[in-house]
Amino acid sequence: MVRDTRLVDRRRAAAYVGVTAGRFEQLVRDNVVPPPIMVDNKRRWPLALLDVAKDAVVSSMPCLPPVIADVVADARPCERDPAPVLHELPDHAWFEQRTRFVQRVRRSLLSGNEIRLLREFKLLRQNEISMFGYYGSFEALMVRGYIVETDRKRPSSRPLVTYRLTDRGEQVVSALKDEPVI
Repeated sequence: MVRDTRLVDRRRAAAYVGVTAGRFEQLVRDNVVPPPIMVDNKRRWPLALLDVAKDAVVSSMPCLPPVIADVVADARPCERDPAPVLHELPDHAWFEQRTRFVQRVRRSLLSGNEIRLLREFKLLRQNEISMFGYYGSFEALMVRGYIVETDRKRPSSRPLVTYRLTDRGEQVVSALKDEPVI
């Protein structure tokens, strides 16, 4: 069997996997899709590696009700049967990755980004703020027990997420020194 060595951009990779470009980005962040390879400062994905992601995405899609499935089968007689389910999402590797992340965060000191985010609470004089996106620093602060996620609004690729300080978080924020005014 010859492996496909072609590289494709994000838009074509998303189409190959069968999702939108925004959903594709989310799958990359969630490590369902392998990270890109940089070629001339451009992100490219090898088609051979996307085959596994394609199977994972197909296996995670909800099944159609029997009546609709029969209609779809009659309407498209030339298509093959769907690929067998290889694994469910999130799989064992995802849980192992999350475990390593939690262990790494618990062993490390607060990063500069985490301190900056905590200073946002102090600067705004609020115990709740909303921000766009999935940020590793927010996840790390949640692992440390300093903040909790209280709300999440669409879109899924960069949702508006609301975080609230916990009691431990408020203690840390109050202990932070004010930044000097320049």
